[in-house]
Amino acid sequence: MMKPVFANVKLVGPYAERIEREAAERRVSKAALITDYALRGLSSTENGHTELDGFEKRIAATVLAARGDVEAVQAELDTVAAMLDLFVKMMLIHLPEPAGDESEAVQSSALTRYDKFIKQVAHGGFDGDRPRAIAKIAALLTKKLQED
Repeated sequence: MMKPVFANVKLVGPYAERIEREAAERRVSKAALITDYALRGLSSTENGHTELDGFEKRIAATVLAARGDVEAVQAELDTVAAMLDLFVKMMLIHLPEPAGDESEAVQSSALTRYDKFIKQVAHGGFDGDRPRAIAKIAALLTKKLQED
């Protein structure tokens, strides 16, 4: 197996503007777009064309297209992580520590409520296979962006 090659690329002026614009239009990262251009350039500079050239280009295009979907999933994961972080902070701020004698009763009640919460999420928290909370947050973010 060949060793991977890593490179840092600095583009300025119209080249940088083109990459910024095209990456936004295609909804991919700048690194993925530059990689696509590099692969295309390497293919076109070879003297002869192999039978695999077209196949390699299709694979590269597929990977580049999937990269946009992966980045969208990563953005949703960031949203969920932010929601969880805020929830934990708010819970720890507002819930007092249980008193000594009440500790076991509080823990038992918490575990019962936790089981109930898990069942509610599993049965009522989804539209198809998508969490309802994500759709609501996306709508609120879209509204906020339109107001700004």
